[in-house]
Amino acid sequence: MIQTDALVTAVKQNGPFTKIVFAAPTIAAGLASGRFVLADIDGYLRTRLFPARIDTKSFEILVPPDHPASALWPESNINLIGPLGRGFEVPATASRLLLVADTAHLPILMPLTQARKQTSSLQLRDKPDLSPNTALLLSAPTAAELYPIRLLPPALEVHLATADGSAGHHGSALDLFPDLVRWADCVCIAGDPASFSALAKIVRTVRIRPDRHFGQALVAPPMVCGVGSCGCCGVQVARSTKLACTEGPVFDLLELQ
Repeated sequence: MIQTDALVTAVKQNGPFTKIVFAAPTIAAGLASGRFVLADIDGYLRTRLFPARIDTKSFEILVPPDHPASALWPESNINLIGPLGRGFEVPATASRLLLVADTAHLPILMPLTQARKQTSSLQLRDKPDLSPNTALLLSAPTAAELYPIRLLPPALEVHLATADGSAGHHGSALDLFPDLVRWADCVCIAGDPASFSALAKIVRTVRIRPDRHFGQALVAPPMVCGVGSCGCCGVQVARSTKLACTEGPVFDLLELQ
């Protein structure tokens, strides 16, 4: 964990979100999908920020227009603490990755759509993209509330579900989830925790003895201190309570209560 000042290098519109880019090399290197930073932006408490894209020297976030970070200006300096928490862990052996989100939570999963870096000198130079085949199950009440597909990576296989049927499947993401679970080696979920029980039930029904880390879900209650001192972010899991800021916010889907 590091405390440092980060320079805001860009602020621009990105679909329904405001994109803010931070130059923060000492923090960016340790970030991953599901990990977060606490930013001194506005008010007495720090604001939690999840990265939507990461490189070695910077990271970007996507926030709704009413988020405190959307009022930031380029060239401003923001004090950050991070990286914090435990993020999504995609096994190196996974060849088929399924992402499940609604539009509001989609930015949390976006780093998982970035190509993996080469980890071995034995990898062929003409095959730099080591990412698994990745599918996204994206849901929203209406087509107008969906994140624009044109802004997603072209190689991403996208499955849409809208409650009113104005785009993609007419109904819930739960309707499409069983077939995609049969296909996937790993499932990463960011969305309404009220749906996690139904998603877990489908995994138990469709998969026999799924591997460890097969189903992972992000639970993000208020995380005030980020280091487990205040005890405000307890999450009930099988046989215990864990703190989202240190033992999460990503948990095994099948252990969530």
